[in-house]
Amino acid sequence: MTLATELQKRIAAHFPQLSSKQKQVARFILDNEYFVAFASVNTVGQKTGTSAATVVRFCQAIGYEGYVDLQAAIREQLPRYPTYVQKVESGLATATPTDEMLKRVFATDTSNIARTADLINAAVFDEAVAEMCRASGILVVGGGLCAPPALFLAHSLRMMGFPARVVTTGGVPLALELSDLKPTDLLIGISFWRYLRGTVEAMYKAKEIGAPRIAITDNALSPLARLADYSFLVAAEGVAHNLSPVAPMSLINAFIAALALRAPDQVLKALQRVDICYKESHLLLQE
Repeated sequence: MTLATELQKRIAAHFPQLSSKQKQVARFILDNEYFVAFASVNTVGQKTGTSAATVVRFCQAIGYEGYVDLQAAIREQLPRYPTYVQKVESGLATATPTDEMLKRVFATDTSNIARTADLINAAVFDEAVAEMCRASGILVVGGGLCAPPALFLAHSLRMMGFPARVVTTGGVPLALELSDLKPTDLLIGISFWRYLRGTVEAMYKAKEIGAPRIAITDNALSPLARLADYSFLVAAEGVAHNLSPVAPMSLINAFIAALALRAPDQVLKALQRVDICYKESHLLLQE
C-alpha cells in the first residue's frame, strides 16, 4: 500500500528473473536512487561489486535502453529533493575530510528524514494508525539494528495505554509470542537490508492467521513490504559501515503523535496511571 515510483515498479516486476549480480545492482539502486542519478556507470559497478557491463544489462533487463535512460527516470523526480540532490552531487565531486565527518553524519540523517517524509502516503499512514487503535493486541518484532526502534515503539505504546508487547530476538521468545497471536491482533515488523529470518517469518505467520500487518522497512523489494498490509519505506543511509536508525525513529515518533491526537482521553489516563506508579515506587530522583 505504498506509492512506488516507475523505477521501483519495474524492478519489482522483473526482480525474480534477474541474475544474482543484477539483484545486487537492483538493491543498491533502490537504496541510493539519488546517488545513482549523478554517479557514473563505472562507479555503480564498483559500489555493487559487479561491473559497468552488469549495470547496463540490469537496466536493459528491466526495460530501459541503458544506464543513461535509467538515470533520466530518476532525475524526473529531482524537483522533490533539490536540497538533497545538491548535497549528493557535491559529495560525488569532492571527498569529505575527516574533520568534516560530524557535519556529514548530521547532513546524511537530515536527508534520510526528508526522503522518508516524502515517501509516506498520508492516507495509508492514517489507515495504519486506525489499525493500531482497533487492535486487541500489538506485537512489535525487530532484531539487531531494528531492536532499538522496536523497543521504543512498544514502550511508547504501552505508556499510552495500548496493549503492546515486543520481541527483539528469534527462537523461543518469538515462537511463544506468535503462538498467542490472534486475528484481531496487529503485527508490526521492522527490518532493513538483509532482513532477519525471524521478523519475516513472523509476518508470514500473521498473514496465515489473518492478522493485519504493518512493515517498517527500507525498500519495495523487502520481504516485509511484500507481506504487509501497510508498508512504510524509510531511508537508512549511513556514513560508516552501519545503517542509520534516525529516519525510522522519526516515523515512529509520527505514529506516536498521531495516536495521541486520535485517542487523547485514553492516552492522558494511561500517562496519569504511569506517573502515579512511578511516584509510588520511588523510581524517579526528581518528581
